[in-house]
Amino acid sequence: MSEIPYLAIVGGGIAGPALALSLKKHHGISSTVYELQPKYDVRGVNITLAPNAVRVLQHVGVYDTVRTQGYSYENLHMSNARSQALGTLLQGSPKHFNFASLRVHRAIVQKALLDELKAQGIPVVFGKKLVQLHEDKEFVELEFADGTKAKASFVIGADGVHSRVRDAIMDTETSYSGFMGIIGMGVKRESLHKSAAKTPLPSFIFGGRGFVAVMPSDYKGTVVDFFSTMPYPARSRKEWDELASDKTKVQEILQQRFGDQWPKFICDITMEYDKEGLYLLPFFEVPPLERWTSIKRRVILIGDSAHAFTPQGGQGAAMGLEDAETLSHTLAHPDFGSDYMRLLAAWERHRSDRLRLVKDFTDLNGRLRTPDTALVQWIKEMLIWGRFKWTGQLGNLEWLHGYNAEDIVRVF
Repeated sequence: MSEIPYLAIVGGGIAGPALALSLKKHHGISSTVYELQPKYDVRGVNITLAPNAVRVLQHVGVYDTVRTQGYSYENLHMSNARSQALGTLLQGSPKHFNFASLRVHRAIVQKALLDELKAQGIPVVFGKKLVQLHEDKEFVELEFADGTKAKASFVIGADGVHSRVRDAIMDTETSYSGFMGIIGMGVKRESLHKSAAKTPLPSFIFGGRGFVAVMPSDYKGTVVDFFSTMPYPARSRKEWDELASDKTKVQEILQQRFGDQWPKFICDITMEYDKEGLYLLPFFEVPPLERWTSIKRRVILIGDSAHAFTPQGGQGAAMGLEDAETLSHTLAHPDFGSDYMRLLAAWERHRSDRLRLVKDFTDLNGRLRTPDTALVQWIKEMLIWGRFKWTGQLGNLEWLHGYNAEDIVRVF
């Protein structure tokens, strides 16, 4: 490499720190992470990390820390509201994908990454709200709300669906997807109604009024969470905040969907769960972007900043982690200093092609989870059952779970 770039990474969630660690550990490239929040953010909910996400966490050195604080599993069971089995997906497998899947709180993953940044001597600056970028042929200057400035040879936007980095380099707006999610966490597995014994966990349950998942979330599997995604009318940002704060209303939304037509343990946890522990999350999407970089290609977007879509495929965090690791290999290419325009264009094409496939997979999952008439719901259930009869437990998803970010070097 004729020139070793110095990176400024905006966003200290998951993708940004993973990029910084991959750059430092595997390529010796320095960076600084700038985070909007004034300190480590303990907010958030449980997330699923499929094998393609877990693989990146191992590569950056935090997998063992995260694994012991979440629930590792291989089989994801699917049934209907009458407790009839539809199939079992091998969502994780050391044999087929080298890793199991992991259900864990997002804040645990973020903390493990931030702790490793500290251990590696990678600076993280909290309380930095980006207000402007100034880009020339050699550098990018970052201007923050507190009046301070910083300069880097490249800036990476890893600051989420409402990205300020994206806003600084292109004119685009996020849009509401038409779906939202409700999640409840911290349910003792032993407290579930005895009908839960008929449903192996983790499990997705499909019915005419929608979909609900019940998944263990601690290391021993003694604590579970439940969540449902559903269509819901659009509203303003203020109205979303008001709805999310109205825990009585959030619980009523669940109660309207999961009544007597569902297994008793589903009725119990949706109707009797402490409403103060419910979280409502509207899903916003970033429209397909013409490019993931600035025109001069010194500002680069990854993760939700570049391609946010609904989490109904369980791949949101995974796509950000894949972006991070593939970009680190791109930035470390021996010819990057003199040929970064071509290399970044090749990286972007590779990632865009994969994201289109993942988006199609996610949209299909969303349609299967949407409430429908009894006839259409029966057809959906038969399609799920038939697919597993045809494809087996792997579900023809080797392309998804078996992805290795290091393969990016083949496209150059």
